[in-house]
Amino acid sequence: MKTEFFVEYDLFDTTALQDAQESTESNSSFADLSRIKKSISAPDYGTLEHNFFVLDGSMEEFPDEPDNLVYYSRNFIQSDSNYQYAGGEMYAGDELGGAVEEISPRQSVTVQFTENHTSYGITLYFLRDYPLEIEIIWYDLFGILKSRKHFYPDSPIYFCKNQVEEYGRIEIVFLRALPYHNAKLQYIEYGTKITWGADSIKSGKLVNDTDPIGDKIKTDKLTFDFVDREDDFNIGNADGLHRTFQKRQQMFPYEMVKGKKIPLGTFFLDTNSTTKNISRISAIDYKGMLTNTDFKDGRIYDGDLAGGIIDGIMAAAGITDYEVDEETANTPLYGTLKIQSCQKALREVLFACGSIINTSHRVGIEIHKNTRNVTVKVERHRKFSTTLKTDHYVSDVNVKYKTWRLDTNVSQITKGTYGAGVHTIQLTNPAANMTASAGQILEQMPYYVVLKVTNASEVIISGRKYIGEELAVLSSIEHIKSGEVRNTKTFSGTLLDFEAAKRVADNILDYYQLQQIIRTKHLAEDEKAGDWAEIENTVLEHANFVAAVESLSTDLTGGFISTSKCRGYFKAVTDYYFADGELYADEGLGGVI
Repeated sequence: MKTEFFVEYDLFDTTALQDAQESTESNSSFADLSRIKKSISAPDYGTLEHNFFVLDGSMEEFPDEPDNLVYYSRNFIQSDSNYQYAGGEMYAGDELGGAVEEISPRQSVTVQFTENHTSYGITLYFLRDYPLEIEIIWYDLFGILKSRKHFYPDSPIYFCKNQVEEYGRIEIVFLRALPYHNAKLQYIEYGTKITWGADSIKSGKLVNDTDPIGDKIKTDKLTFDFVDREDDFNIGNADGLHRTFQKRQQMFPYEMVKGKKIPLGTFFLDTNSTTKNISRISAIDYKGMLTNTDFKDGRIYDGDLAGGIIDGIMAAAGITDYEVDEETANTPLYGTLKIQSCQKALREVLFACGSIINTSHRVGIEIHKNTRNVTVKVERHRKFSTTLKTDHYVSDVNVKYKTWRLDTNVSQITKGTYGAGVHTIQLTNPAANMTASAGQILEQMPYYVVLKVTNASEVIISGRKYIGEELAVLSSIEHIKSGEVRNTKTFSGTLLDFEAAKRVADNILDYYQLQQIIRTKHLAEDEKAGDWAEIENTVLEHANFVAAVESLSTDLTGGFISTSKCRGYFKAVTDYYFADGELYADEGLGGVI
C-alpha cells in the first residue's frame, strides 16, 4: 500500500489580523476597506480599464452599489517603469535629485497595530488584475522605520517575503500596474503557508488518546523530523524562520493512502529542535491547547446546562471551532468549578455528562455522549499482530462529589497588604457578597476578587462562604465472578448531584466489566481513538471482539501502521444492531447481550 505524509503549516502572526486598523485616503467611493478582514471574494466585473473588459460574456456588469469590493484605487496606477518612489511621493526620471514633477497622488493602504507583531512577510490577495510593483514599509509602534522593500507580484495571490520582527505599522504603496489599471486589494494575511512533504520529511508519528469514561482528557501529539536544507528552522540561526513561530499557529497533517487525502486533525506547535540539518517539530491538538489557559469564572451551578458551561470554557481558551451534541449540551450540572486549566474544567463537565472529546481526523473539536455504536472494523487481513490480556476485575465503583450551600454568616475570606493599584485576588474556596475593609471591589466572582487600592494598606475581604459537604455514591456488582475478589475503583467529580453521580458510577462499572485488553498492530484506515470497533479474531474459529479504541499510535512514514490499545469483549453473535445505546442480538436470537 503506497502512503505519503505531509504537513501544511500556517506560518501567520495569529493576532495581527484582529489587531489591524486599516486606513486609506485613495479608495474609490464604491469600495469599503472595512471589509478587508472578511476575506470576501468578488466576481470579474467589467470595468473601463485599458484592454480589460472582455466582451465574451465572461465578465459581469459593474453594479451600481457593489458590496464585495474592499480596496479599489481611486486613480489609475502609473505604468512607466521609469517612475520612482521617494519620500512618500512618485517622481519621474532616472535621477531623484533636481526639480522633478509630481506625477500621481499616493495610492496606498496603511495598517496600524496596537501591539507588536512578527511575521515572515505578508500575503496580498488581489482581484483578477494585480499591480506590477508595490513597496511595503514596516515601522515599529513609535513610527521608526524597520524595513522597506519592493515587490513585483506575478499572481492574484502574492506572498511578499520579508521577515520583520516587532513591527507596529505597515504601509502598502502601489507603484506600477498595466497601463490605465487600478489596484484592487481584497485581503491581507500576515505570513504564509509552508508545506513539508515527502521530499523533506524523514519520520513522523501521531498518537491519539481518548478516555471513554471521561475521567481524563488526553492530549493528541504529532511529531515529525524533516531535512532543513536552508537552515531556516535551526534555533541557532538568529534570522531563521523559527523566530516567527507562535503557539497558536495551526498545522494540518495529511496522509495520502491509495491516492486518497486523509486529514489527521489540527495541531499547534509545542516544541521545535534541530540536530545538524534535521529539525524536529512536536505539536499538540486542541485538547492540549486547553491546558494553556485557566478558566476563572467558575461558580456554583444548580442545574445549569452543560452547553453553556462548555461555551464559557472554550471562550476562555480562545477556541471557536467546536461542536457539542444536543444530549451533552442539555445535561444539567450541579456543583462548582474552581480556578483551574480549561482542560481540567472541561474534564469535570465531560465526566459529569458521560461524554468524550475527539479531535482525531477532524478540523476542530467534537464533544458527544459516549455510545457503544460500532463504526469501524479492523479486518484480519490488515493486522500484523494481536496481543490479548485480561484486565483486573472491578466489582465496585465509588464516585465522590460535594453539595454546596451558602453560609448565612459573614466571615473573613482573606487578608493581605496591597500596594496602590488594581489587584486580582484568587480564592481557594468559593464565597459571595464580599466586601473590602479598604479600597474598592471592582469585580467579584466566587473564586476571585478584583480590588482597587488607592493607598498601600492592609485589606480584609469579608463575605459569605460556600460550605461543601462531601458525599459518595457506590455502584456494585451484587454477585461477583467465581474465583474473583472484590476490587473498588474510586473517582471524583465537582459537577455532580446524587443522580448524576449514580449514573456516572453505573456507567464506569459497566465499562470496567469489559476486561479484554486487545492490542493490535495493523494497517491504519478510518479508525480513530474514541471509536467502537469490531476487531476480527486472528483465529477463524473464534469470535471477534467489540472494543473501544482507547489509543492509537501511527507511524506516518513507515507504511501508515498503527499500534492500538482497546478495551472490549468477545462478540458472541455475528448479526446484531444497536438500539438506544444497547447491543441487541438479531431477531432469531432475541434478548439483550
